Amino acid sequence: MPAKTEHRKRQDSLISAEENRAMFDKIAGYYDGTNRILSLGLDGYWRRRAVACLSPHADGKYLDVGCGTGDVAIEILRQAPDSSVSGIDRSEKMVEIGRAKTSGAGLENSISLDMGDVLDLAFPDNYFDGAITSFCIRNVTDRRRGITEICRVVRPGGLFVILELTEPTGLIMKPLFRIYAGAIMPLVTKIMSSVSAYRYLSASMADFPRPEIFIDLMAEAGFVNTRYTHLTGGIVTLFVGEVPSQNS
Repeated sequence: MPAKTEHRKRQDSLISAEENRAMFDKIAGYYDGTNRILSLGLDGYWRRRAVACLSPHADGKYLDVGCGTGDVAIEILRQAPDSSVSGIDRSEKMVEIGRAKTSGAGLENSISLDMGDVLDLAFPDNYFDGAITSFCIRNVTDRRRGITEICRVVRPGGLFVILELTEPTGLIMKPLFRIYAGAIMPLVTKIMSSVSAYRYLSASMADFPRPEIFIDLMAEAGFVNTRYTHLTGGIVTLFVGEVPSQNS
């Protein structure tokens, strides 16, 4: 009689959802400052490009998945002042900082940041005009399920934009990044916050699927017209997908 085989689905992320929540709660107070330094100030530019891809408009309703400290939600309101944003995140500490930041900007009536899980979104079908997530999707334990949920809550024709850190593949950028991740990043994070959290960051970048594979996953989850664009030599990548129209 053959031995029983244990069938266990490999989670997509390198750590569990609970480990991820605890990690971001721990570094929340240092998150913004550390990222500004590690990105050489480019993180704001990356977010602006991502929001521009979303093309937010007046009176639009947008979902920010993994909203963190609220920078993307605030950028949406900068580009579309009369829109509104619902942000969700698993880290209570990050959400607390985000709420203080949006309140300080006078945007508390337009931006709502709450605890939430992308694997089980508490919104009805076709509720949002678009959705966005930045530096988050690699931490999701079941990416296909999460992306499918986002597809469900965005109206037909709406866009989903993903901004994610990716490992460069070029002959110049790849070795430069490995030197940076192996030497400079640990030094900065030792001073600023948590070395282990940012070691996880570089490991999760290396583990993330290649862009051409990831857009196939977006298509499997229901999106059409999927595409991607590298920024800053491939250190970050913008992924875009569209919810099929009702006539498709």
